[in-house]
Parts: sequence; C-alpha cells; structure tokens
Amino acid sequence: MPDAGRFLIRRWADGCAVFDQTSGDTHALDSASSAGFAADRQGQSALAAIDAALRGQWPEKNDEEIALLAADCLERLEACGLIRAEA
Repeated sequence: MPDAGRFLIRRWADGCAVFDQTSGDTHALDSASSAGFAADRQGQSALAAIDAALRGQWPEKNDEEIALLAADCLERLEACGLIRAEA
C-alpha cells in the first residue's frame, strides 16, 4: 500500500484529483480509476473495485469488455505509481 501521507486528494462526484507529493505529479482520475485507487489505499483489490465501478457505469457491456477496460485502468494506475502491482 502506498505511503498514507504521500498523496493529497480532492474528490468530486465522478472521480478525484491526486497530487503525489513525492513525484510532484498531479493525476485526474475518473470514477473507475478513483475506485481502484481508494480500494488499494484501504488494502483491498483495486481490480475488483474498478470492475464494480465499470459495471455500474456501463451495464450494457459484456464481461470480456469490462475485463479489458478494467485491466487497462489497473495498468495505468500501476504505471503512474498510484497503486502497487496486483499479483
């Protein structure tokens, strides 16, 4: 789990902005990315949270489409260093 004091977070209805005090980078997260980020900070599965958020957003998408979107979202969060890599 990333260092608790590392991030400054501003939330809004459909996402959040995250300022990484270590790197100086600011990230704008949509609702699915925000759910994954929050879950990771609580020691929960980011992928499961992203999956649930995407299903709520796009109930018309099938399991394969959701899985691809969730995997892409997870990869972007990991690449930015916002979450730890999931096994």
